[in-house]
Amino acid sequence: TKKDAKIMSWWDYGYQIGGMADRPTLVDNNTWNNTHIATVGKAMSSREEVSYPIMRQHEVDYVLVVFGALLGYSGDDINKFLWMVRIAEGIWPDEVKERDFFTARGEYRVDGEATETMKNSLMYKMSYYNYHSLFPPGQVADRVRGVRLPDQGPVLNTLEEAFTSENWIIRIYKVKDLDNVGRDHAAVAAFEKGHKKKKASKKRGPRVLRVD
Repeated sequence: TKKDAKIMSWWDYGYQIGGMADRPTLVDNNTWNNTHIATVGKAMSSREEVSYPIMRQHEVDYVLVVFGALLGYSGDDINKFLWMVRIAEGIWPDEVKERDFFTARGEYRVDGEATETMKNSLMYKMSYYNYHSLFPPGQVADRVRGVRLPDQGPVLNTLEEAFTSENWIIRIYKVKDLDNVGRDHAAVAAFEKGHKKKKASKKRGPRVLRVD
């Protein structure tokens, strides 16, 4: 990464990133700036369409999450996630609501029964992106939460995977640049997907020699 690449993560890891990687972070363990921490919470707990402008506004280049589902590490970001939601709700109560992350039965879930708000949050997407590829169908397991996950994981449009450690504990994503013709990233992804499909379905018939 560039020397001045800015990294967004939950504040717990700010000093480690600064110390080990010598890169600036959006927030760190010096938690006096509650609005900055709440901003990270809002970005993590929102849909990509909301998170992306926040990251661009704060000139974030990379986003780091800690994910323990493969190893069974319970101190990961999904287990800390409700703190991020609560702190963000403290500043933006109309936009972030903790109750939206709980099912009608009051359960905090990450499996197929997770709420749409949960499944669409940036944190959920970054944590579980491509995770299903490690398992055979029907056996995708989160070893921390003790649940089976859907065979298809979430889709990410505004970030691209830059690094995942061998045990999947550390996951780093690069924030995509703005589309050069002004389209939003979801539209670009849909266009490219449709384009590939079109190409695949276009079958060529036998070539005919035309004689005039």
